[in-house]
Amino acid sequence: MEEPIKRSEAVEKEYTQAVIYGIVGLVSAGLTFLFWRYGGMFYSFSWGFGLAWLGSWAYAGWSYYKTRQIPSYPVECPFCKKTTEFTAQPQSDFTCDHCLRRVPIENGRVLDVIAVKCPHCGSTEQVSTRATVVICEQCQREFPLKPTARTQVSMPLPKDVQMPLPKDAPTVIQQEEDNRAYELVLLGVDRHKEERAIQHLEAFLTLNRPDVKKLLESVPMVLLTNLPHRKAHSMAREFQENGVLVEVRVLDDPNRVPTPW
Repeated sequence: MEEPIKRSEAVEKEYTQAVIYGIVGLVSAGLTFLFWRYGGMFYSFSWGFGLAWLGSWAYAGWSYYKTRQIPSYPVECPFCKKTTEFTAQPQSDFTCDHCLRRVPIENGRVLDVIAVKCPHCGSTEQVSTRATVVICEQCQREFPLKPTARTQVSMPLPKDVQMPLPKDAPTVIQQEEDNRAYELVLLGVDRHKEERAIQHLEAFLTLNRPDVKKLLESVPMVLLTNLPHRKAHSMAREFQENGVLVEVRVLDDPNRVPTPW
């Protein structure tokens, strides 16, 4: 499912069109004057440029007017409690403009978050109720959220008899933990999502647009290094959803200094 359209992005798109057609109208106005005043035998061209002038400014005005008509659907982030506005009620997960965390959406409703304690460093993390694995923001280690099923037994059972679990009891699958370190390599951006990709990189790297475009000229290069397995792949999915082309690679030597590839 596609990323929900943020109102700021829709407004920026209409403003950009208004500015472009405004400039086209200004150029047409200048050519209209030149052909009308000094055109000579090409005097009739001034009428064509005059129509282009009026049409461009009319469309620029219409684009500016549409920015006032874009609907606003504010959604509060459950992590930072700040609001992000959309053009419609979001039906899929989105990235918060303020804390840059993925906000979980289910059936058009923001899922609640719960506080869990990291068993490794003791810090408290906020995760959605849909999460099954948590990556600690402090120590960067991951740990599973294991739901427990309680069964009341009225009398002791023999050792060779096992109490059957309810049908709806959660099944916990033990997976071998991957302790290798990974790094995230920036490869470029998707041409069809270039604008969204640049905006995502601006927010993630806290850089302005010219710096991001200059950075893209040096790809491939290492964005993040020494990441645990699940966090590396989770961040890679988030980048790819926003049109940023990245690759996850195993880091053979976690102590080496990352350099562009």
